Amino acid sequence: MPDKEKMQEVQYGIFSWGPCIVHIRISEDFHKLLMEEAKASRVKELDYTKKLAGVIKEEYMFRKKEMFLPWVSQCLGIYDEAFQKHKNVYYKPEDKPNYLLSSLWVNFMKKNEFNPPHDHSDALSFVIFLDVPPEITKEQEDYIGNSGGPGSLGFLYGEGNRQAITYQSIKPKNRDMFIFPAWVKHYVAPFYSDVTRISVSGNVANSVELKDMEKYNAAKKQYAGPKG
Repeated sequence: MPDKEKMQEVQYGIFSWGPCIVHIRISEDFHKLLMEEAKASRVKELDYTKKLAGVIKEEYMFRKKEMFLPWVSQCLGIYDEAFQKHKNVYYKPEDKPNYLLSSLWVNFMKKNEFNPPHDHSDALSFVIFLDVPPEITKEQEDYIGNSGGPGSLGFLYGEGNRQAITYQSIKPKNRDMFIFPAWVKHYVAPFYSDVTRISVSGNVANSVELKDMEKYNAAKKQYAGPKG
């Protein structure tokens, strides 16, 4: 039998594996601005459904996504810090990614609508939940099963080996933001209450084409946002 004292001296470590997905609680100010502009985009009927995978009737492009750059910039800074810890590799200042908010839209999701498993273009994607009605929360509490249940957000990665974590299911709440690599497959399950859930989605590129450089630099200068 091994000596117990020697067993206590054994050191171990765990390797990070799989994609880096970060959960952030956005500020009330950011939430308020997103909600105001989401409703304004809906009034303007800036339809975005033809560019998206969701079986959702009301999806609208934001009128001026540049106004959100200070907040998005701060959240991406948090993601960068988390990603470096996740990978255990730290950037040199000159190697820090330059991000471009390439698209931003709002989803007004109703009963029986859903988003099938899909991925996005660009480097990173994110989703922010603005209004999750209590009826959906009640559906999730009453749900009996092994998945996330009605209205859940799911992430899929890998080959589904039961000895590995290849699936994450989340029951989102108001002001929840999730940032993840755009190539990660994800989906949103339907709910069945006669309510509307409002969420915002966006894509972020980590390189800027030459034709967009002047426009990007002007936006970055005007909406520098918090650093860190």
